[in-house]
Amino acid sequence: MNIFKKSAYLFLFVAVLFACNDPNVIGIDLPGAVKFTFSNNSTENIVLNTISEDSLESDQSMYLLLGQINDPIFGENKGSFCQQMLLPANNIDEIEDAVVDSVFITYTYSDFYGDLNENEDFNISVFELSEPVYRDNVYYSNEMFDYIPQNLATNQFIYEGDSTSSSYLKIQLDNSFGERIMDETGNSTMEDNDAFLDYFKGFYIEATASNTIMYLNPIADKSRATIYYHITGVDTAVAFNFELGGDACRINLFNTKDSSDLSANTDESYLQSMAGHQIEVFINDVDSLKDTLEGKAINKATISFEIIEGDNYDDYPAHESIYLFRGTESGNIVFLTDFTIEGDEHFGGVLEGNTYTFNITRYFVQLLTDNNYTNKLYIKSRMGAANANRTIFDNTKTSINIIATDL
Repeated sequence: MNIFKKSAYLFLFVAVLFACNDPNVIGIDLPGAVKFTFSNNSTENIVLNTISEDSLESDQSMYLLLGQINDPIFGENKGSFCQQMLLPANNIDEIEDAVVDSVFITYTYSDFYGDLNENEDFNISVFELSEPVYRDNVYYSNEMFDYIPQNLATNQFIYEGDSTSSSYLKIQLDNSFGERIMDETGNSTMEDNDAFLDYFKGFYIEATASNTIMYLNPIADKSRATIYYHITGVDTAVAFNFELGGDACRINLFNTKDSSDLSANTDESYLQSMAGHQIEVFINDVDSLKDTLEGKAINKATISFEIIEGDNYDDYPAHESIYLFRGTESGNIVFLTDFTIEGDEHFGGVLEGNTYTFNITRYFVQLLTDNNYTNKLYIKSRMGAANANRTIFDNTKTSINIIATDL
């Protein structure tokens, strides 16, 4: 028997002795119930590795992510996007003698990550796509699209709302863009969205900043593209609105990240949204666990991951919740049956204090009894294409807690 197996037996045996006197253990009042704790103080029992995430499906995301963060630990993180602009109705009649006063793209924003342009270096650029995008296609965050390299944006305004009003971002475009669109009214390009999108394929929007990524909501009431104009000889201004939500194609685009520097730290592991970093989790010495739990029924098994907090992370809050997947023998990454059968609320993964806990009873039983089950798990960001969060894990404070009874 190797040294690790001996130490695992000793640790679990001691855990059993103490568990019998622990009144706080769920299910401990069952006849013969004991609690085992498989901890990771040595970072050998449960190994966590940081790896890069190649890309995410990022079309039609809840939020469009715009901005850039130069994170002191994670490095550069940048979000841009493609966005179609749709007609308010079919068969737009000709608008004669129109004089364009101003043009704006407006987005309600739901939140931001980092700061809200405290460094006053948030700078938006808007370009016209030169290739089409399609609402029914699947797009990924590492896609690249051709656009005309002429910046249409001339100014930008961020309005912070209060309890009675929403917050929004206004991007002012050059009036020449509005004039070009107005000149098409009454033409076949304004018959319907298919014709219009053949003429104007959409925007590519990006921004530079040192510490701001905004979460824009394209389906909110204030989100629209608007050409403000008046008719020659008439002072009254008119708004010509175009839709950004609904059936408009929207694609989040993220820069690639390199995990090589982060993975060198074996005491910590790193999770990042926006196709950043994910974490491989290996449960070691499964044979020792099988021997120790032989003749026992697993009533409950949970795995807990503790994060690192501190003043340095105030601008960069951890994920509110995360996902846990398992790796298959064929190399696929799939949901645990604890999630698919028992549901999200039972499965867990919500940050409570500084710990994420998952109920993995079904997976743990299958790991011990089915040789086709691997010991590899994956931690991934929840809604990773719609937020910019990142989380740092303390590898030495990962544990599996098992409640078992004699058969």
